Amino acid sequence: MEDALTAQVLAWECALLRAESLGEWLDIAADPPGVQRDDRVVSLLLADPTDELRHIAAGNHVTRDVGLPVTFVDSLVGVAPQFAALHEAWQGEFRAADDELLFPGVAGLKYLLMLPLNRNEQLTGVFSVATRIERPTLADADAPLLAHAGTVLVASLERLFDRARLLRGGLVDALTGWHSHRYLQSRLREEIAHSQRSGGSTACLIVDVDRLQSVNDDLGQPAGDRVLREIAQRIESQVRSSDTASRFGSDEFAVLMPDTEAPQGAPLAERILAAVRGAPVDLGGGLLRTISVSIGIAAVRPAADDDRKTSSDQLLADAMAALHRVKRRGGDGYEIAAVTIAGGT
Repeated sequence: MEDALTAQVLAWECALLRAESLGEWLDIAADPPGVQRDDRVVSLLLADPTDELRHIAAGNHVTRDVGLPVTFVDSLVGVAPQFAALHEAWQGEFRAADDELLFPGVAGLKYLLMLPLNRNEQLTGVFSVATRIERPTLADADAPLLAHAGTVLVASLERLFDRARLLRGGLVDALTGWHSHRYLQSRLREEIAHSQRSGGSTACLIVDVDRLQSVNDDLGQPAGDRVLREIAQRIESQVRSSDTASRFGSDEFAVLMPDTEAPQGAPLAERILAAVRGAPVDLGGGLLRTISVSIGIAAVRPAADDDRKTSSDQLLADAMAALHRVKRRGGDGYEIAAVTIAGGT
């Protein structure tokens, strides 16, 4: 039995090392050996204080709906204080009082195995398997084998994140962590091609921060940067996982919505306006300022023989034209192509 379990763990590790994408890796990691699928739940926590990993995962279309849910946290110890002493694999009885944050909303768990993910002797993540049975077969793995599994988890996952970083070179906005204008152009051409094949429509929202220059003039560039980062976070909280959000200009953001008609972008525009209006932005030192945005919405349904660059340029031009009409009315609203929607209502 022990030799069989060892072979299964090693085969699982090899599959992790061969994974070609983050999504594939998460699907493999979600099915560890030595425990039946119906009897277990698996989770992955990763320390991500700068939000870099979360942005990389989003750029690779990784969401919490994949086989292995991944949660990015500022501090692992903040989630569970016992992680401060997690230096090697731990297993034992599942205690809801201590462990429920690892598996929120999951009932009937009895056994827990946690593998620390260490890099340069620092805890960077925790891979956890909880079961509804008293003791799974995986629990019979010896300490060196479990330690090796943790090492492989870290090495294989880091390789994929490093690959994603290389692919993102020049495609990420340093200030907000969003995709860059260059990345948007690439994705836009891809979506235009998809629309040509499917006969569908691609929509785009361009969001401009109203009167940002006055913040820079009154309080300096760092205050303006705070506004941009905060508005980016509020926009990001409203977009779908299938959408592509990018920094479009110095004070502009763009959201690309696949398979979407222009009027269908209105609910997102309204949510963004509500999120921005919901609270003033903290500019530091206790100084708060109310910020508004203007939004232009357009869509394109290209014919099969249309030039993709021309179609993408026209889509952006139409969205910008709608945005400028909102700006001329004083901002804080949105417009769909040539149809005026005053004040976002």
